[in-house]
Amino acid sequence: MGVFPTRLKAERSSRTSVFVTLLLSYLVVLLIPVIVFGGLYTRIESIMVENANNANMALIEQAKQVVDGRLDEMHLISRNTSSHPKLDTLLKSGTLQTAEERYDYLSFMKELERYRNSSSFITDFYVYLRKSDTVVSPGFKTNSSILFSEIYGYPNLTYKQFQDDILHGVHFNRFLPVTEVGKGLNKKRMLTYLQTLPFGEKSTPKGALVILIEERQIMGLLEEIVKANHGTIYIKDAEGQVLLSAGERSELANGASASESGMMTVSTTSARNGWEYVSLVPENVFMAKVIMVKRMAVGVLALCLAAGIIVCAYMTYRAYHPLRDIIRFIRQSHPTKGGNIRNEYEFIKSTMADSFGKQVEMEEQLFRQTPAIRANFLLRLLKGHVDTDDISQQSLSFMGITFPHSSFAVALIELRDASGFIHHDCEREWALIRFVTGKVAEEMPGYAAYAVELEKNEVAIILNVPEECGKGVELYEWAEQVKRVIEQRFRTVTTIGISSIHAGMGQLPSCYAESVRALEYSIFTAYKPILFYEEMKREAEVYYDFPIETEIQLINAMKSGDAVKTKDIIQQLYENNFTGKQITPEHGRLLFANLLSTLFKLLNALNLKYEDILGTPAKPIENMTEAGSLEELYSEMQFMFHQVCLYVKQQRGDSSTLLLEKIKKYIIEHHDDAMISLASIAEQFNITPPYLSAFFKKNSGSNLTDYLAKIRIERSKEMMKDAGSTISQIARSVGYTSDVGFIRVFKKYEGITPGKYKETLHSLSSTLRKDHAES
Repeated sequence: MGVFPTRLKAERSSRTSVFVTLLLSYLVVLLIPVIVFGGLYTRIESIMVENANNANMALIEQAKQVVDGRLDEMHLISRNTSSHPKLDTLLKSGTLQTAEERYDYLSFMKELERYRNSSSFITDFYVYLRKSDTVVSPGFKTNSSILFSEIYGYPNLTYKQFQDDILHGVHFNRFLPVTEVGKGLNKKRMLTYLQTLPFGEKSTPKGALVILIEERQIMGLLEEIVKANHGTIYIKDAEGQVLLSAGERSELANGASASESGMMTVSTTSARNGWEYVSLVPENVFMAKVIMVKRMAVGVLALCLAAGIIVCAYMTYRAYHPLRDIIRFIRQSHPTKGGNIRNEYEFIKSTMADSFGKQVEMEEQLFRQTPAIRANFLLRLLKGHVDTDDISQQSLSFMGITFPHSSFAVALIELRDASGFIHHDCEREWALIRFVTGKVAEEMPGYAAYAVELEKNEVAIILNVPEECGKGVELYEWAEQVKRVIEQRFRTVTTIGISSIHAGMGQLPSCYAESVRALEYSIFTAYKPILFYEEMKREAEVYYDFPIETEIQLINAMKSGDAVKTKDIIQQLYENNFTGKQITPEHGRLLFANLLSTLFKLLNALNLKYEDILGTPAKPIENMTEAGSLEELYSEMQFMFHQVCLYVKQQRGDSSTLLLEKIKKYIIEHHDDAMISLASIAEQFNITPPYLSAFFKKNSGSNLTDYLAKIRIERSKEMMKDAGSTISQIARSVGYTSDVGFIRVFKKYEGITPGKYKETLHSLSSTLRKDHAES
C-alpha cells in the first residue's frame, strides 16, 4: 500500500517540474514581442510629430510657390511700366499740357490697361507723376488729392502722410501690410506695392508706381491649407514686417509666442523676394490623435499580454497533457517497468529502448516500398510540389537518388509510334514500353538520369548535368543514343524535347515546363526527332513567354500565400522574357498586363478588394502605362503580388488547419460507411473533389484515399484480435462491400493477407500465454 502513493507523489513532483519549465519557456517567448512592442511604442509620438511637421512644411512650400508665381506677374507689370518709353517724358511734363502731351497720356493709359488685363491677380495700379501732381491709371487720370479723398485713400493716414510716405517716398520693391483702401462701398483690404520712378532713383524721385492687390486674392491661395490643418498662416517681408495673415489664430502674427500659445510652427523663406511664410498648427489638434493612439496601443498591449499569459498556460497544459497520457499508457502496457525516475523524458527514453527491436522489420517493409516512394517523389519534384530547401542528402540516399552536380535538365520522351512493340494496345504493354524507355535512358552513360512515367506515351528523364557541360552538344548526343536504342531494339518511334540547363534542384519544374514547350513545338514545324527549348525560343522572339501552366502555378502559389514561390515564378517569367532576349517594350507591357489580369482574377475569385490589401485606389493600369522602364514595371508587379500573398496567408492560415481536422474527424467517424468516397466527403464540406484531394495532400502529406485505407486497416487489426470474427465480417464492418477488395487493400499496405495476419496474431498470442503459464 505504501509503494503506490509514493509513485504517485514522485510522478506529481516530476510533472510539476516539467510543467513549470514549459510555462516559463512560453512566457519567455511571449516577452520577446512585448519588448519589441515597447521599443516601438516609445517612438510613436516623435515619428507622428515629425510626419506632421513634414506635412505642414509641404503645404507651406506649396503656398510659397503659388504666391511667388502670382507675384512674378506683378513684378512683370512693374518692369514693363517703369521701362515704358513715354514714362520719362510724362515725368518731366508740367501742369500745362500741349496736345501732343495729352496724346502721350492717352496712349500711356492704354498701355497700362493692357498690362492690367494681362493678370487677374492685380486689382488695380496707378503711376504718380510728381512734377504735374498727376495720377495715371488704366481707368482714370486725376491728381493726388482726389485720388486720396475719393478713390484710393488710406483711413489710417492723413493726406500729408499719404504724400510723404507713399507718393514722395523712396521705395524699392516695398510692400505695405494689408489694410483697408478706398472709400464707401469700394473700400477693400489691399496689399500695397510701391516702386520709385524712375527705377533706381534714391534721392529725388519724380514719381511712384503703386500696385494694389486685394487681400482675398492671396487668401484664396491659402484658404485650403488653413482648412486642412486648422491653423494659421502669415507672411512676413524681408524686414520681418507681417504683411498678411490667415487662419483661426491670426493674433499670433502680431507677436504672440507660438510655444506659449500651444502651436507647432514651421516656416520657409522665398529666395525670390525674401518673404517668410510661417504656418502655425494647434498642438491640441495633433496631440489628441497621438494620445488616442497611445491609449489604444497601451490597451491593446495589456489585452494581448493578458491573453498571451492565458494562452501560455493553456498551451503548457496541452503540451504536458499528452506527455502525462503517454506515461500512464506505458505504465499500463508495461506494468513491470517502474522504479525511480527523475522525469517523464527519462522514463520514455528507457521504454523506447525496448522497442528498437521492431525497427529492423519496419525498415525492411519500407525498403520494399522504396521504388514507389521514389517514383512519387520524382513526379512531385517535376510538378513543383516539393520544397527543395527541406530535402536532405540522407532523404535522397534513402530513395536511391544521387545528384553529384548542381545543374539539371529534363528530357521529355514521347512514344509517337509503338506499334512495332505493342500488339494489343493494352495498359500492360504500354507500361512495359514506358519502363523499358526509362531504363534505357537511366543506363545510358554520360549523366545521372532518373525516369518518371507521366502519361500513357510520355516518360520524363531528370538529367543531372556536370557544370562543364557545353551548350547542348553533349545533351544532343545523349538523346541521339537513347533514341537510336529504343527505335532499333524496341521498334518504337520517339520524339524528345529537351529543356535548357538550369542550376539548382528547385528549377526542375521550370526544366519540365521547358521540355513540354519544346515537345509542343513539334506541332508547328517539320518533324524533328530532338527538339531543344533554346532553339524554339530563338525562333519565337516576337512573342512573350507566359504559358498557362505557369499561370496556374502562380495562382496556386498565391492561393496558398507562398510569397517566396510567387516571387520566384515572376522572376523566372521576367528572366525568360527579358534576360538575353530582344523584346520590344510593347510586348513587355503586354506580358505585365497579362500578369495584372491574373492578379485581378485571383482577387475576384477570393472575393478580395485591391484597396483592402494595398491601401490605395486601384489604378494599376495607369501606373503601368506611366512607368518609365520595364524594371519599374517588374518591381511594382513583385510588390503587388507579394502584398497579396502576405494578405492571403494571414487570412487563411488558421482556416486550413481547422478544415483539415474536420475532414479527418469526419473520415474517422464514417470509415465504416461503404458509400464514403472523395466525392461524398467533398459534398459534405461544400468543396469540389479535385480541390479536396489537393488540399488534403498538401496539408497532411498523404492522399485522402490512403488515409481512409489506413484508418480501416487499423480498425480491422483491432477486430482480428477476436478469434470468432471472420474476414468477411471484418471487411463489412470497416466499410468494404466484399472481402476481395479488403484483402487486396490490406496486402497492399501490410505486405501480407488479413488471414495470414490474423493467423500470425493468434499464434503469437498463444505462444505468449504458454510461456507465461510455464514461467
